[in-house]
Amino acid sequence: MKQKDEEHKTVLAKMEESFTNTRLAYANMMAGEADLKAQIEEMKGNEEEINAENAALQAKVDDLQATKTWLLSEGAKLLAKNIHKGPEMTVDVAAVNNAMSAVGVNSGLQNGYIHALRKKPRYAEVPMLNRNTGEELSAAITCFDTLTFPVVEDLPKLVHEPLSKIKDALSFASGGSSKE
Repeated sequence: MKQKDEEHKTVLAKMEESFTNTRLAYANMMAGEADLKAQIEEMKGNEEEINAENAALQAKVDDLQATKTWLLSEGAKLLAKNIHKGPEMTVDVAAVNNAMSAVGVNSGLQNGYIHALRKKPRYAEVPMLNRNTGEELSAAITCFDTLTFPVVEDLPKLVHEPLSKIKDALSFASGGSSKE
C-alpha cells in the first residue's frame, strides 16, 4: 500500500504540476490576448492616421493636377496673350515699325526726287508705288491682333503627360532640351 500511496502521490504531484503549468499557460495566453487587443487598438489608431494622411495627400495631388490642367489650358494662353498685348511687345514692334516706316519714307523721297529730276510721267506710272498700303496695314494689324501660338494651343493636350514631355514640347522655341 505504501507503494501505491507513493505512486498516487507521484501521480498527484504530476497532475498538480500539469495543472499549474496549464494555469500559467492560460495566464500567459490571457496576457498575450490583452497585448494583442492593445496592438489591434494601436493599429486601428494608426490606420485612422494613415487614412487621414492619405486623404490629405490625395487632396494635394488633386490640387496639383487641377493646377497643371489650368496652367496648360488657360494659364499658358493668358501668358501668351499678356506677352502679345504687353507694353514690351508693343514698344518693340512699334520701334521696328517706325524704323521700317522711316526707311520707306526715305526711300520714297529719294525715288520721288530722282523721278522728278528725270521728269518722268505722272505718279500712276511710278514704279513700286502701292496705293493699297492702307488696306495692307489694316490686314497686318488684324493678323497681329488675332495671332495665335500653336505651341500654346497644343498645351492642353499635355495635361496627363509627365513634366519631361511638357518640357520637350516647349523646348523647341529656345532650342534647349528638357534636361534644363
